[in-house]
Amino acid sequence: MTVSRVFVHARFTDGTSRIVGRYMVLPISRGRLGVFDYAGSWLRNEHGQAFAMHPTKVPLGGGTIELSSSTELGFLADSTPDRWGRRILATLRAPDPLPANGPEWLLATGDDRVGCLAFSETPELGSIRTDAASANDLSRLADAFERLERGEPANPPWEQLFRAGLSMGGARPKATVHHDGHLWIAKFQRRTDDFDQCAAEHAAMRLAAHCGLDVAETRIADAGPRRAVLVKRFDRAPGPPFHPTGHYLSALSALDLDETSLLGSYREIAGFLRRHSAAHLGDRIELFRRMVFNVLVGNRDDHLKNHALIHRPGAGWRLTPAFDVVPQPDMDPVQAISVGRHGTTASLSNCLSQCGEFGLAEESARTLVEAMVARLRGWRAFFADLGVDRQTIGQLERAFARRLDTDPPA
Repeated sequence: MTVSRVFVHARFTDGTSRIVGRYMVLPISRGRLGVFDYAGSWLRNEHGQAFAMHPTKVPLGGGTIELSSSTELGFLADSTPDRWGRRILATLRAPDPLPANGPEWLLATGDDRVGCLAFSETPELGSIRTDAASANDLSRLADAFERLERGEPANPPWEQLFRAGLSMGGARPKATVHHDGHLWIAKFQRRTDDFDQCAAEHAAMRLAAHCGLDVAETRIADAGPRRAVLVKRFDRAPGPPFHPTGHYLSALSALDLDETSLLGSYREIAGFLRRHSAAHLGDRIELFRRMVFNVLVGNRDDHLKNHALIHRPGAGWRLTPAFDVVPQPDMDPVQAISVGRHGTTASLSNCLSQCGEFGLAEESARTLVEAMVARLRGWRAFFADLGVDRQTIGQLERAFARRLDTDPPA
């Protein structure tokens, strides 16, 4: 049966939840339109925890709000499965696929989805439901996902393992796992990988931290004969039950764009932070330094869904820790979103061309860039010390900026 209405709730770190509003799909001449209404109790802030789901597109106020017609789900889209999760759902639900978009996708997963939102078909919300697997199951997860990629049908022994990956985004095999009292995202090596992408991501993330960036914690783990990189969830409290710590908004949703758009830039993200971040100058400078880091290490897949904000009660909107930072030696030397006046060109001069939008004078921006370059010159030894093999380092050389191989001026 087609679902046309879903109730939206917010879960909080103390284990409580509140109804936020109602999402509905309305038929229109062009097809369908997603609309959202806040609940009266949320608007009245009867519990002292209310905030806007999106500071400009869905402000606190009365009346029905039309969501983006191109995505239908608007700010709610971050809570739905991405390419990998949709692939799992297609396997689990065959031969009855879900529609291309809509309320069904909000109800399709458990409470491992990113952020604090939860969904129900009635105003009452059930207890928290997690599909997370144990990190002890990494080998079984890797085996199950390999079977899925080979096109094998789901069978009962594998279905629970598949569900651990439902809420996750991106195209690579991944799952939510619990380990050492925390939730992590496990990303798995593929047999078809021509270099160790898991080790490369772990080393790149640790290199970013070495450069002083705010980065999610990562670890490398064995997954049978292959490996996985574990990325610690920054939107979940320790547990179980791993309660959400805030409302997540990707830069894609913040700028009210969809994945087919060719628009979007670091400058626009910085503008959103300037208007809405509770510590906008610090967040804008952090974003500038991440942009420079991505250009220098060849992380070309820095699209809008790989940047995000989180709203925590009492703290307001802040830039999240960096995540999904991987050098891409086989991609063209351009960034996924615009860097400066010269568009997506991956150059330091392009990074500096609009430094004022990040709250930086040109001299200060150049000082930050040179400090980053100096830190990155030893990246090969840094990666080797973290166990990245020589072949992988050799292939990653095509991604890193050649400037990192030159001696500093005397």
